This record gives sequence, C-alpha cells and structure tokens, in this order.
Amino acid sequence: MTPDIGFWYGKRVCVTGGTGFLGFTIVRQLVALDSHVRSLSLEPPAAHPLFSLGSVERFVGDIRRASLVHEACQGCDVIFHTAGPVAVWGPALPQVREIHVTGTRNVLEAAPARARVVHTSSVVAVGASNGRSLTEDDPWNLPRLRVDYVQAKRAAEELALASAGQERDVVVVNPAFLAGPEDYGSSALGRFCLRFWKGRIPWIPANGLNLVDVRDVAVGHLLAAERGHSGRRYILGGENVSFLALMQLLASVAGMRPRHIGRMPSWIEWVVAAAAELRAAIRHRESYPSFQHARLNRFTWFYDSSRAREELGFHPRPLAASLRECYHWFAARRSIGELRGIPRLWMRPEVGRPRAETG
Repeated sequence: MTPDIGFWYGKRVCVTGGTGFLGFTIVRQLVALDSHVRSLSLEPPAAHPLFSLGSVERFVGDIRRASLVHEACQGCDVIFHTAGPVAVWGPALPQVREIHVTGTRNVLEAAPARARVVHTSSVVAVGASNGRSLTEDDPWNLPRLRVDYVQAKRAAEELALASAGQERDVVVVNPAFLAGPEDYGSSALGRFCLRFWKGRIPWIPANGLNLVDVRDVAVGHLLAAERGHSGRRYILGGENVSFLALMQLLASVAGMRPRHIGRMPSWIEWVVAAAAELRAAIRHRESYPSFQHARLNRFTWFYDSSRAREELGFHPRPLAASLRECYHWFAARRSIGELRGIPRLWMRPEVGRPRAETG
C-alpha cells in the first residue's frame, strides 16, 4: 500500500482541515512525497506540529468563507477536503450541517477545472449495518436518525457525488472510525480509548463498529487520488469488532485485565446520557455520553472494504498494532497516569505481566 512517488512529486495539493487528526496525517505524508502542500484550517494551537513543517503554506480561516477557499485551492492539482467538525453535543451542533455542506460546496466551486477532489465522507453516510457488513452499494437506511453529524456527512457526500456528473473530477472516500497515535486534537475515538485506560468505562453498548488506523486512511486518500474512479465511493475500513472485543483489546495492549466489562442496556444508557447532558450544561463541558451518542449506539457499524482493496490497493494494518501504538503515544505524553481508587481496583494488571509503561 504505497503511493506513487512519481505521481506526487511536485504536485500542488490543498488539504482542508489540515490540522485535524486525518488532515494533518495526509499533510505529513504529502510533504514526505515532495508535494507542494497547502493547509486550510482554523488557527491551530501554538504547539501544533504543523508549524514544524516549514514547507507547508498555511491558510487560516473558516471553510465557509468562499473567498478564502478559492484562494487556497487556486492552481492546485489535487484537493483533499477533510474539514468539518465531529460533534455530538454542545453549541457546535446547530452549525454542523452548515459547515459540512457549505464547506463542501465552496471547495467544489473553487476547485480548478482539471483538479481532482477527494471528498472525505464517513462510513456513517453509508448507513448502519444489520447483521452484515455494508458496502458502497447498499441503500441509505438512516434518513430519520436524529444525529446531526450523520445527516451532515450524508448531505455533503450527496453534493460531492452530484458534482462528479457535472464535469467535476470527484472521488468520495468513506473512512471508518479512526484510531492511532499522534492524536493531537483528541479525536472522538481517542477520547473514548483514554476514558477506558483511565478506568472510566466499565459498561459498554452491545453493538460494534469498524476501526482503522488513521495513517492507513491517509494513504487510502492518496491512493484514491491516484487510482479512484470519478463519481465512485470507497469505504476505507479496517476490522469489524464488537465493543466487548474492543475493550478486551484495549486492556490487553495496556497490559491490563478488567475484573468485569458489563453490557449496558439501551434504557440505562439514555438515563446516563440525560445525567451527563445536565452535568455538561451546568459545567459547560462536553457531555459523555450525550443523547446523540445513545442514538448512534443503537446500531452496529460494520463495513466491507473490498472495493478499496481491489481498486485502490488498500490494505490497512492489524487493529491491535494500531491500538498498541496509540496507547504508548498517549502514555508517553502522560495523558493516562496511574490509576487510583475504584479504577485501580477494577483495572488490574494481566496475570504474569506488569502494566504497560505510562511514561
């Protein structure tokens, strides 16, 4: 799964959302391939590693500003549109659809006539699985799901695919749930893993999801730009795992063995979400879980990446290797720390094996 160095050498490439978990990973891979890279994003923290990449031309601002998007995309050969928030709670919710849809429209209108646009959608825009793994050709089955992010991603994807039939060169990729190290912005799954490693998730939903390493998805984007067919979708997924299997894997890579992992009935999750939403409103902090988390957890999110494997050469690494690197990255940054109190009693070391280093 190696990008074509000859294809990327000297290419002028814009990455919207270039400071995000996925976007920055794409930026860094492009720099290594000697492309001329532009990043369009909101202003990142001063410590963000993007500032260490001196060759990257930075555009700072809102993806909804059409003039800014036009300036960033001008003269580019390839545009990766990864920008847009992943929000399931809080003040960002009313803006989620506008940011994703308006941002996508701005990118499509700003793209030079011969540029290839790789639009980053999501597996949630494919639909929820029901006893089997979905493919790109399955019908959309979540039109009434009240989760802003899901509906925003679907609407933006439809806009991108429609433009492919109007003399635009657009490929859509649908990444699964992203895992991996160097999660500087604390992605949704990264925060979930941290909560578990800190002993704060003793109860889990009964369903499951598809997880994939962010570095492999970044390569998948490059392969889609090189080899993808315009107007076509490609699921970039990894392994389908139940939440129980995921928890066991997270514990194993950290050298821990929980005394018990319980499955949470949906009605209890709604009660917990209500309490979390109330606490979040009082403290002005993120709600976990939120009502929209509870709605998502009603479904299983399993997918089949055969098309990407056969047409793009997409072959992601094993999930265990990705989560192990993720744990050690967070541990080295002292994001986990030593467990105390009830979490320490619950999350004990595996028999005959000390707990993995936490920095």
